[in-house]
Amino acid sequence: MTAAPPPGDGQVGLVIDGREVRVPKGTLLLDAASEVGIHIPIYCAHPKMDPVAVCRMCLVQVEKLPKLQPACATVVSEGMVVDTQSDATAKAREGMLEFLLLNHPLDCPVCDRGGECDLQDFAFRYGPDTSRFPITEKVHFDKAVPLSDKIELDQERCILCWRCVRYYDEITGEKEIVLQQRGVHTAVATFDGQPLRSDYQGNLPEICPVGALTHRQYRFKARPWDLIRTKGVCPECSYGCNVFVDSRDFEVKRFASRDNPMVDDMWLCDRGRYSATSWNSTSRLRRPLVRDAAGGVRDVGVADAVKEAARRLLAVSERGGGEVIGVLGSPDCTNEEAWLLQRLAREVLRTPHIDHQLAEMLRLGPAEHALGIAEIESCTAVVVLGPEPEVNAPVLTLRLHKAATKRGVAVHRVAANAEPRDITARVGDARLVGVVADETNRARAAAVASALAGGGTAVKRMTVTRGGNGRGVKDMGLLPDLAPGYRPAVPAGMGGRAILESATSGSIQALLLLHAGGVLAGLGALVESALRIAKVVVVIDTKPGVLADAATVLIPGHSLMEKQGSVTNLEGRVQRIRAALPPATSVPSELRVLSMLAGALGAEGWGSGDLMEVHRALAADVPAYAAAGNGGRARWEVAAA
Repeated sequence: MTAAPPPGDGQVGLVIDGREVRVPKGTLLLDAASEVGIHIPIYCAHPKMDPVAVCRMCLVQVEKLPKLQPACATVVSEGMVVDTQSDATAKAREGMLEFLLLNHPLDCPVCDRGGECDLQDFAFRYGPDTSRFPITEKVHFDKAVPLSDKIELDQERCILCWRCVRYYDEITGEKEIVLQQRGVHTAVATFDGQPLRSDYQGNLPEICPVGALTHRQYRFKARPWDLIRTKGVCPECSYGCNVFVDSRDFEVKRFASRDNPMVDDMWLCDRGRYSATSWNSTSRLRRPLVRDAAGGVRDVGVADAVKEAARRLLAVSERGGGEVIGVLGSPDCTNEEAWLLQRLAREVLRTPHIDHQLAEMLRLGPAEHALGIAEIESCTAVVVLGPEPEVNAPVLTLRLHKAATKRGVAVHRVAANAEPRDITARVGDARLVGVVADETNRARAAAVASALAGGGTAVKRMTVTRGGNGRGVKDMGLLPDLAPGYRPAVPAGMGGRAILESATSGSIQALLLLHAGGVLAGLGALVESALRIAKVVVVIDTKPGVLADAATVLIPGHSLMEKQGSVTNLEGRVQRIRAALPPATSVPSELRVLSMLAGALGAEGWGSGDLMEVHRALAADVPAYAAAGNGGRARWEVAAA
């Protein structure tokens, strides 16, 4: 045993299975064992919830204590000696598993959790060899009970770990699931029999250690060993939740959470989670096309399509200069694509008219993204302007709930048009205040932050951007007035809506559109008029639609599930995405197509469009991204220095 630590050391020493370990005071025995690689089986314990010690699977022998202790609820103490493999411990685990399996159905072959079920794994590792009870005399419960249109409950499989109940109590605060009856008849059910309404119910099957709660969308679709798992980022909003993309037979079967404590804290919203199968659409653009002046369309190779696009863009530029060309990207672009697109526009096409959205946003800067997601928990108070931030980034609600209930942060939800002086009075004397707003309320958020800072309070802002990579494409300079890194663009150009209006009037004669279908959706007459009047429309996109139908040169693109690169979330965290599906087209990546187009337009030194080559050039151009590395936040203070 090591010598006692000096006073105020802040750590305690103990021995677990003969291994010495030092951990901070207040650490649970379960976590201390994990530190030295010792596995203790658990059912009720969960890293994001408070301990309750109801399943008794984690009982261990602690020297000098007469009874076995639950590792998930026992705080370590100096000099503690623990045995997780004693005969008494093994017998207790075997007994608990025997009780759990007493009435558990033997339906592993048809259970969606088969192969990733803790009850299966622990029964094999710690359970008895045979059962002393007949398998025909089981207490039966309801099976395949729909709790909502998303979740199904099999009460027979439930082992009463309470995780689902505690999830609704501690994580969402919605209290939609309860325990009914008592004794052997205890069962999980929804409150008052009502269907679940939560926007976060898709997390239930993931926290359930067995197959009691399952996804109706994923039911009987695949086995875990059939799935190919790829690390990714949920593309539904700018929050940047980390996910595993699980695919089989060239289709995405599900999104599973991938815990990142700095972002999602392992939770996903239903909108993001259940968008997984939307990426399986077979309605895709697959071959390059060129349209002649008479409206005839012919299939061409990629090289020919790029040459034709370059020829037509050059012809327009020679007559009217670069300013007759408008370029539109979108938040569906990766950082590398956005950076390369703006470079193509500004350096090769010589046009200042470039954007990724329709709304005009002036004087953007990194200061409005200074508040990190995890930093919310360190604030004294947080002011949320209007409902839009939580509507457009739903998992933000769970972080705010955690900050309020577990960290004591005062969360003030106020109207988007609330007066700054009223908010200042409401916040009162606070050490650090976070101001959270949707990008449409940037001006109001700036006024609120200024009023709070005027009273001597430290203030950090968080702006919820629209679109999956809305923050990244702004950082990359896909804006009419700002170059990469928020450097002023000289000259400044027209924004998205102005580009379309100018195309309608004839002053913009050519359009280059990269994944702009989502941005332009719903504009109807304005888009149709701009596409009809423009002499040249070069479209790089993935799906058929108005843009593809009007394109004079059409080049198929790749979906976010088919490409590699990086995206940036609303707090400036630069995260990698990887290809989870094979490409639906034989056309090279967008980076290679843009590089080919630059070469065909006469540019030199662009290389082949290799991802790593482009990423290195991007990092050299935007030092804040070079300092971020992989998975870190862009460090704008480094760029400023």
